[in-house]
Amino acid sequence: MSNHNNLLTEKVLVVDANIDYCKYMQAILKENNILAYISTSNDDAIDIAKDKIPDCILIDYMLPYGGAISFTEKIKEDNLLGNTPIIYLTANDSKKAYLNALDSGGDDLILKSTDKDILVARIRAFLRQKRVLETNASYIKLLKKDIEYASKIQKTILSHGNMTIPRNDLSIFHYAPNEVSGDISSIKNLSDDWYAILLADVSGHGVAASMLTILIKSFFDVNATLNDEKMMPDSFITKLNEFFISENFDRSLFATIFYALYNNKTGEFIFSSGGASEPILFSHKTDEANFIEVTGALLGIAEESSYSNQTITLNRNDIIFIFTDGAYELFNENNEIFGEDRLKDLFFSLTKNNVTNISNDIIENLKTYSKNTLEDDISMLILRRTE
Repeated sequence: MSNHNNLLTEKVLVVDANIDYCKYMQAILKENNILAYISTSNDDAIDIAKDKIPDCILIDYMLPYGGAISFTEKIKEDNLLGNTPIIYLTANDSKKAYLNALDSGGDDLILKSTDKDILVARIRAFLRQKRVLETNASYIKLLKKDIEYASKIQKTILSHGNMTIPRNDLSIFHYAPNEVSGDISSIKNLSDDWYAILLADVSGHGVAASMLTILIKSFFDVNATLNDEKMMPDSFITKLNEFFISENFDRSLFATIFYALYNNKTGEFIFSSGGASEPILFSHKTDEANFIEVTGALLGIAEESSYSNQTITLNRNDIIFIFTDGAYELFNENNEIFGEDRLKDLFFSLTKNNVTNISNDIIENLKTYSKNTLEDDISMLILRRTE
């Protein structure tokens, strides 16, 4: 027999009512530098498994009183042992026995009469699979920890820049189903009266999307200005789109953006859109809520994309509602979409409330509609002019 030093630390538990067969298997495994523990009963085998944490378990399929099945159920339910491969040993080579063994939770069934070299080779195959599973689990654990750190960093970075605006009530709401988010909002004071407002949504919900939100935030912090005419909303989005294209990001990582300059003294609201959802404006004077039609190409798709500015004036108690598509692209149990019109009607029914309550009530309605299965990032910015 060849010497496999890499198997010296691997452990196998052999369970059989026949102590002689247990010792026979123990000797074979020892010859192949595999440490073997033996047991002749179900209860004793459970205790050994929990104490020694074997890498593989061989158990007689005909262990008395259904012991093999009972043992397998307990092992598979155990948090620490659940991934341990279980190989049934049998003298019955019938198709029914094989199917029953696998259906009961076993990973394989091997005849006791199998050539011992083949038996050891098959055990080693399961040991290799166990190592792969453990390695993958370790990587996943590290990745999860990294994502948790990335989530904290992203939230810290994106939280800077969300502020109050004098003469206005403001509510900014974010919901993310995963640790990291592809949505971003930010507000920047440009002068005594002017503010820049940003709401963007990067496609996807993973780490790459979250990193792009940080890039957008950095671009916003540097380029959101008032005095330079080139930084009107349409020019801002054009420049951001050129940045996306020049960096040669994967085209699957496109983004939508709504960008506005707002004068909190006069109510002047100048805005442009790059594929963003149409905002909703509530007019206190007419007591109506309507979509503001605004178009523009998605960010990161084409270099020669064009954008345009629009201007409205917010009067006292007017409300503008800006949101990402997660606020209406959700479905109920009948696979019916919530939709933009339903969102507009819901918003209109809540306009007598303060803006924070409007946000909270909208989210509660979305949760109710979807049976708490909100799968997309949701961002909302609601601004009411109070003077």
